[in-house]
Amino acid sequence: MKKIIYIPGIFSFILFLALAHFVFHELSIPWDPYLAENLTHLKFIKIFSVAGTELVIGGGSILLILYLWRVKKDFAGILTVVVAVAGSNVLNKVIKNLMERERPAAALEEDGFSFPSGHAMVGMVFYLTAAYYLSREFSSVKVKWGICILALLITVLTGMSRIVEQAHYPSDVLAGFLIGYSIFTLTTFLYEKRPD
Repeated sequence: MKKIIYIPGIFSFILFLALAHFVFHELSIPWDPYLAENLTHLKFIKIFSVAGTELVIGGGSILLILYLWRVKKDFAGILTVVVAVAGSNVLNKVIKNLMERERPAAALEEDGFSFPSGHAMVGMVFYLTAAYYLSREFSSVKVKWGICILALLITVLTGMSRIVEQAHYPSDVLAGFLIGYSIFTLTTFLYEKRPD
């Protein structure tokens, strides 16, 4: 993986820690009320919430694992997918329990704490990981970039849907994106640096 991909992973982790510091100490995040108020009218984005559910990501992960097993015989890739996706899901729950940030008042039907958004965090890991393995099958740089851009678009819309649904604060979603990208870059870096 090129440095242009994994070096931002370090910075995204630093930004995540900074954001977590604000949330943990209950400091004001000025853009939260503004974005929450101005994104709620984008009702059509709600449909993308399903892309971040455990059913879709779990099913997609199984299909990706089957592809890596039956077609590519890439057992290191299978391990990477399991560690990245399942690991990020577990880590998300751990961080939420450490931060103990209550969800927005309107999120009456949501369980658990709010920070960071699981849809944004695990979605970022899964869709970028899937894009990484799928893009390796194409020689065209345009196709590779197209796959990556599509994965990012789905991830961003999935995260935004949680703000529109008032299930998360915007900072929850941003934090999910940041830590999710860091996990993706770390697991992919380790995959590429594995001994032959």
